[in-house]
Amino acid sequence: MKKTFLFIALVFITLTTAQNTNYIGHYEKKIKANDGFVLEYELKIKADSTFTFHSFRNIGQLNSVDENSYAKGTWKVIKNIIYFYTDKETELDEKHQLNFTNSSGRMDHKDKKLFRFYHSDIFWVDKLTLTKIE
Repeated sequence: MKKTFLFIALVFITLTTAQNTNYIGHYEKKIKANDGFVLEYELKIKADSTFTFHSFRNIGQLNSVDENSYAKGTWKVIKNIIYFYTDKETELDEKHQLNFTNSSGRMDHKDKKLFRFYHSDIFWVDKLTLTKIE
């Protein structure tokens, strides 16, 4: 009985850890138009269950300025979906102003290098697809 319980616990831990490592990596999307418009997204999902997100935008006009948006927080996987959380008191600051709580996504079923956000309260993150580069 004791050996059976230990075996089941070991299998569960191994499967959970393996599932989580599938998400760890560096993801990005870059859009550059001929008229100078630039849009870049970068998501880093780390092994310590934390993440960082950076968005850069320049609309390519004569008077346009670079716009940067940042987020950080923690993540966890439940049934192949990764859920992001931002603690308002400890992770939001002058630089990191995006709250990723209520954001979730998963790897594409056909192309495991694509990560898709399926939901986010941040309208321009909702349905965003990023490519794994590392």
